[in-house]
Amino acid sequence: MRYRFLFSFLKSSLLTKGISKIRLFLNVAIFLSVFAISSTLISIYYESKITQIEKKIADNDLLLDVLSVSTLAIPGKVLGLENISNDVTKNNDILNYFYFSKIGQLFDEYELYYRPVIALSNYLDNNFDIIKNFDGVVNLKNDRLLINIDKKVFDHIKQNSKNHEDFLKIKDEINKDHKKFKFEKGVKVIDRKNLSKYQNYFDKYKIFIEDQLNHFATLTGALQVIHNNIKNDNLRLYKEISNNSKESKKFIIFAFFFQLIIFLIVQAMEIITTRREIQKIK
Repeated sequence: MRYRFLFSFLKSSLLTKGISKIRLFLNVAIFLSVFAISSTLISIYYESKITQIEKKIADNDLLLDVLSVSTLAIPGKVLGLENISNDVTKNNDILNYFYFSKIGQLFDEYELYYRPVIALSNYLDNNFDIIKNFDGVVNLKNDRLLINIDKKVFDHIKQNSKNHEDFLKIKDEINKDHKKFKFEKGVKVIDRKNLSKYQNYFDKYKIFIEDQLNHFATLTGALQVIHNNIKNDNLRLYKEISNNSKESKKFIIFAFFFQLIIFLIVQAMEIITTRREIQKIK
């Protein structure tokens, strides 16, 4: 009789104390593990989104640096082009004045057109390439960065390409003329018969200069608009990072309380089940 009573007591004690404690410990461990996993997954998801946004900001910052350098370089290019253009024009006006005077015989197409064309060639050639390099900037795939941009800039880029093609043809003709240099008294000189066409070259060069100045002016305005759009886009992205961070915290807190409620329900159900088992043993 005593053995049966002892056995019943130990069984009851094991059910009411040992197993209950073990179950409680396991449930707490499961609760903490599940919460840790869910919070980690939530954090990873939002950190991934934030990382992508930060990459966009980094790309925008890099583009801002390029735009800043390019925008600062344009005034120097414009000033140099205006100076050489003014110098050549003034020199040409003076030569034309003397050309029709008594001493006009001292000047011919060489001084009037050939030398100005050669002087302008390097400036034009360099600027064609510089303007062409802006093609990638004003044709960004991100429409948000092109908001309010002057659409004329696209026409100017195309016109620059066309002018560049015409310029290269002229340059090729000039190089052919240079290969035909003759020696006069030990000095290489261009054949005077080829000088007549340089007036046409000079007139075209003046058109190229005027177009380049207009292109640079339009590009400056477009780059400033893009610069402002990028700044605004960065502000939007920083706000998006802040919103994602807040959402991450909200979901982690929600996950904690949701799992806590489930944990409490499970515990309550186990307590009820345990009490029923104790009642059966009794």
